[in-house]
Amino acid sequence: MASFVVLLVLISALMHASWNAFLHLSGDRVWLLGMFSVPYVLVSAVGVCVLPLPDPASWPYIVASALLEFAYCFALIRAYRSGDFGQIYPIARGLSPLLVFVGALVFAHEELHALAATGVLLVSLGIMSLAFRRGMRFSGESVPWALTTGFFIATYSIVDGLGARLAGNPLSYIMWVYLLWNVPQFIVVCKLRGGAAQMFVSKGNAVRGMLAGVLALTAYCLVIEAFNYLPIAMVSALREMSSIFAVLIGWLFMREKLTARRLVACVLVTCGAVLIRM
Repeated sequence: MASFVVLLVLISALMHASWNAFLHLSGDRVWLLGMFSVPYVLVSAVGVCVLPLPDPASWPYIVASALLEFAYCFALIRAYRSGDFGQIYPIARGLSPLLVFVGALVFAHEELHALAATGVLLVSLGIMSLAFRRGMRFSGESVPWALTTGFFIATYSIVDGLGARLAGNPLSYIMWVYLLWNVPQFIVVCKLRGGAAQMFVSKGNAVRGMLAGVLALTAYCLVIEAFNYLPIAMVSALREMSSIFAVLIGWLFMREKLTARRLVACVLVTCGAVLIRM
């Protein structure tokens, strides 16, 4: 069972890297964030109608998670506005496993075996090393916003790990989170972009934006399910294999160079994932 859950998390990581590629290629990332919310709202609206209500004990976590996800999305957009995608993404994703490791120890009392803890460290170091390469500079605001994004990722991961276990039905839990997060997010983006009608002017772009949303919501549903079988820190670190998939997507589809530095980073993250599985 554990091996199957690990496979699900790795599939989730590939989906996460794929939707971030859509975000990277979008000419208007705020607009894409609005289109991204459409499948979330549709799926979660159906989900909350057909699934049982989460246990009352999980509702504070549902509300907190929705607020954190909302803040995370806009922090990510703000970070991309002032920094390079190839730097911001690894810093944000690389910081979160370390923070989750500490948070899970403090709040969930989850202690990882020494090998798994070493694996988490290798994953974080490998991912963050992708951000630092010759000839690139950070703007004055990019690093603080990337670190803020990483903080939100870690915080909602811990909240969801705890909340999903209390909910009784993890899928019901995440459907309510999706609904409470994406309805206000879609409304805010519509106001910023001139109304709901303007969001659908380009049908081709709208479809791509909604496809990114489908990938993202499916990816995190898999993570929520995994929280029920594996420690929170382990799931978080394995999920950040998405950075390696992002490097491969960039190499295969965006003509980005697969440098020696990136290969070393990939090896570090892969070794970390193996240690975590052991």
